[in-house]
Amino acid sequence: MLACLNAMHRWSLAARLGVATMAVAIAYLFQIPLEREVPGEPFLLFFLIVSATALAFGRGVGLFAVGLSTFLSFFFFEPGSNPALLIHASDLIRVELYALLAAGSAVGLARLAQELIAADQAAHVLELSERANSVLLRELAHRVANNFAAVASLIRRKADQVGDPNARSVLNEAVEQVMVLARVHGRLRRESDEVCLDSKAFIQELCEDLQVLIARGQPLSIRCSAVSRRLSVAEAIPLGLIVNELVTNAVKYAFPDGRPGTVRVTLEEEAGDRLYLSVEDDGVGLGSGRSQGSGLGLDLVRALAQQLGGKLEVRPASQGGLFRLEFRGAPVAACAQQSPAALVH
Repeated sequence: MLACLNAMHRWSLAARLGVATMAVAIAYLFQIPLEREVPGEPFLLFFLIVSATALAFGRGVGLFAVGLSTFLSFFFFEPGSNPALLIHASDLIRVELYALLAAGSAVGLARLAQELIAADQAAHVLELSERANSVLLRELAHRVANNFAAVASLIRRKADQVGDPNARSVLNEAVEQVMVLARVHGRLRRESDEVCLDSKAFIQELCEDLQVLIARGQPLSIRCSAVSRRLSVAEAIPLGLIVNELVTNAVKYAFPDGRPGTVRVTLEEEAGDRLYLSVEDDGVGLGSGRSQGSGLGLDLVRALAQQLGGKLEVRPASQGGLFRLEFRGAPVAACAQQSPAALVH
């Protein structure tokens, strides 16, 4: 509708005046046979034509239609053959009132049409800008992911050159954490225009990568079960780092001497906005040194939990250990409403 209105406003002046003249003339001819039934009442149809021309063609053409219809309305009053002379002064007043009201309506409706067209053009420009920003954001996320992967590769090569096993282990942990960040930004490029991630796909991919990178060559299975929920970048990064740290801790310390076992990662949602992340294993239990892990260990996990506004609980399971994080997820609508820049930073 607005596109059609905008197109008609771009017609040449001659075309707009021609259509307006034709419309007023048709209205005049249409009312001639009705004049006997409704004498002296030509204004309604003229007013509708004036309103339509003002909306479609602008203020100037609308005022032209007012002038033409005002002139033609004289022929519906006595003496109709001579519009310069009217027998009744009240007829002249009625014509003048019509001219004033029609002119005011033409100006107002023309202004309304201009505002609608301007709003439509602004919305179109904004839509194009949003699309461009979305493309730029995905490209930025792609480049950031590549940079993280390059950093991880560099650290991994340096780790291979380190003779100290403890130092090599710390460097390998750093590689894993960098890869979590790369994974988050890499998924941004594959998601929709909204800068959000699906929790189920994100955590499942993370568990699959940990199975290959951490548990490779060991009789261990990393199983994942997660609800499908929209996560912002601000939620996904600390959540992914927590999963990475806890699973790595379990793989390295819960199954000594090649012991087989299973690590289960679960993300559940309760009461609408409460999220529960559990990492459970059936290993040796939370014995000496187990709860500390390596590197930043539980200190890092607790710091990340505070970043999510949650609390980490560590307790023995029926077999092995259980780490449980409860936190309040951001409203689903908030993820879509946040600006891309805010989420990336």
